[in-house]
This record gives sequence, C-alpha cells and structure tokens, in this order.
Amino acid sequence: MNFSSAHPAWRLAEPWPAILVAPHAVDEPPDLEAFLAALAAKLGETVEVMEFLPSADEKHPWSVLVRLPGQPTPVLISCERTKRMDEIPPDLSASVVASRFTIVVESLLDGEDPRMIWGRLAMVAAVRPEAIAILDGATGRWFDRAEIDRDLSDLELGPPEDVLWRVQAVSSSENLEEGTVWLFTRGLLRCGLPELEMLEVPGRDAPAASKLIDALAGLLLEDGPAAPEIPYPLGPGIDVALIPWREIVETLDPESLGSEADRAALSQETPNPLQARRAAICDIEPKGSFKQVWTWPQNAVAHFARPDAAVYRSDVSTSRASAVARRSWATAVEALQAATPDTLLLAGIPLGADSLGRVEHAWLQVEQASTTGGTGRLLRGTLDGRSAGTSIEFQSVDLDGWRLVRGDHAIGPEDAIDPLGFVKDASVGGGR
Repeated sequence: MNFSSAHPAWRLAEPWPAILVAPHAVDEPPDLEAFLAALAAKLGETVEVMEFLPSADEKHPWSVLVRLPGQPTPVLISCERTKRMDEIPPDLSASVVASRFTIVVESLLDGEDPRMIWGRLAMVAAVRPEAIAILDGATGRWFDRAEIDRDLSDLELGPPEDVLWRVQAVSSSENLEEGTVWLFTRGLLRCGLPELEMLEVPGRDAPAASKLIDALAGLLLEDGPAAPEIPYPLGPGIDVALIPWREIVETLDPESLGSEADRAALSQETPNPLQARRAAICDIEPKGSFKQVWTWPQNAVAHFARPDAAVYRSDVSTSRASAVARRSWATAVEALQAATPDTLLLAGIPLGADSLGRVEHAWLQVEQASTTGGTGRLLRGTLDGRSAGTSIEFQSVDLDGWRLVRGDHAIGPEDAIDPLGFVKDASVGGGR
C-alpha cells in the first residue's frame, strides 16, 4: 500500500518486497506445469505466465514470472534446493531439515488491501499438499500446515491482518523486572508504512505495549500515519504521537537498547530495516522543563493492560473478527454451558461512532446466552453515557468478538484452542 500523501518523514523511497518460503516434503523438484495447473485450479482462473526464467544450476530447477488475477504486480515463483534455516519451531524442525526442495514466492504488496495480496502469495507458496509450512522472510514467522489450512486459505475472509507484521522485543537485561525493553515491528515497510517501535519500556509493561503496537499497526494500514507530533487516537481519550526514531535515540539512556550501534548489530540485512523509515510511539507531549524529551506512552500502555480496554480497531480487523466470532459463537455458548461456575463468557459488540467515525467496541459479561444472542452487562462506561453494569441485549449477528475467561487465562475465536477443551482443562483457571 502506497500512502502517497504521507508526511515526508514516513514516505518510503522504494517499496520493500514480500518473500514467502515454503519447504516441501518431496524428493524431486515439483513439476512446473503441474504446479501451475494446481495454482489455476485453486484460483478457479487462468494464471498468466509472463516469462520462464533461465535456471542458474541444479540448485534452482525453475523460476517463472506470473500475473495473478486481480493482483497489480507480477509474482516471481521459484523452486530451489532447501537451504539451512534458523529458528525453526521445534515441531517443524525435523520435517523442514529433511526437505529437499522449497518454493519461494516474491512480489510487492502493492494494492488497496496488502493483507489479501499477502494471503494470495501464501496460497501460491502452499498450493501443493506437500508444502510443510511457510516462512515469512520479513517477519521470521512460521505458519504450519494447520495454520495454512485454517487461517490463510480462506479466500472469503483472507488471513488475519497481523500476518503483515510481527512485534519483536529485545531487552537490556535478562531479568525483565530490572531492565527496559525495545519493541519494534517487522513487516510494515512492505506495506508502504514506517515500522513502529517503542523505546525504554519497563519489562513488566512489555505485553501491554505489544498490544498497543498491534492495534496501532492495524489502524495505520487503513488510515496511514499521522504527521509527527500530531496526536493519534487509539481509543476513547487514548492518544499517542509518532516521532522519527532518530530524534528519540539522541536522548536514550546509555543502558537502554535502540541506539545506532544496536541497530547495526541486530540486523545484517541490506538495507537495514532497523535504520529505515521508523516511527517511535510516544506520549503526546515531551517531558522536561530544561530539555524536552519524548518518552514512551505510559498512560496509553496502562490502558491496554486492562482486560476490558475499549480501543479502536481497523475496519478489516473488525469485519474479520466479527465473521469468525459469529461462526463460532454457538461453540462458545456450548462451552459455557459445560463449564464450571468460575468460567466467564464475554461478548464484544460495536457501539456508536465518535466524531471521526471510529466505532467504539464494548465488552459485556454475559449473563444469559443462546446460539442466537443473549444479555450481558457492560464491563466499563461508554462514550454515549452508559455506565458499567448496564444490561444490554445483543444478537449473535451483531457480535464482533467473544472471550472465554478462567482465572488468568482467556481464549477467543481466533485462538487455535478448542473451547470445550479449554473449559474442561484442569490446569487452567484459578485466581491471582
């Protein structure tokens, strides 16, 4: 996605590509014609072959440049000998190490919806049943076959939007309670956006800060970034400011990570994404009377630490989450009926929009539930004046989320956990 009207501080000189790698469980390279036939059958449309590229050697059996229906930029598909890969998840390690050939897919996420383009590329990489998993080259995230079939292959919904980025954290101390954490995204540059980061975050606040970054990334995919120093709303009364990272590192504590030297050491890529266009998420005003210093958004992070936090979400996130929640609501109700009394069911519903058109989403603690809806009480007050505890009747067709909660544990419709198994798991639950 190219936000051509973005502030110069965030505008990218060149688009960054998306590269997906799929090791296959085959002894011989997949036949090119059979591969293209499987791809056309999956799409239900013709795949236009633009160019067959010459093979460099036996380690690169074939490469082809194609144009997919509805995708503005060509897609390069290559078959290569499987190379050594690092940080393979333990449950995939043996299969990936044994793989002899890999399909590599490369293109630009240049279009109105980079999420759907990414999903199309993932479908190409894993169109053959022999595909073991997919590795996203930008984020380093692995998707196993179950995730591919469950989350990435739904041509109607598309993949979750967070496949486009990943939040990574590096700490200045092995003990998170003693040190600070530098959190940053990987993957947004290929969407025409600056990467996001948050510096000098106390380790205990890292989980909530990561949630904030995820929420902001989804909103920026839809709206684009605000100009530096302009407050950007993440929820009712919850604003942050985006500041070019070089302005922040000048005032970093020497014990905190995120300096120029740290960025050079942590990435060997060329160009280095840690030194590219990046926006540090800060409080809306700098602190200090003598020297003004931009700091991490402490109040906003504290808001995201609350289980009932009211936040804005992108239309894509809301639409997909709503569809998944509605599909699985009956299973959540069945799980609640089979659960012990200490299990709670929360229902997420949309409320009215604010002056900017952003919809507030509220959580209800469900008191009565059926497959068609139920009643529940608001967990917190709303912008339209309804107080916490207000009883609201809802229909399942209006849901945009649900959560089953036992003690410190909770699951939702997009978690790969069976709700019935969750409520019956003796190891889950208990108080704080």
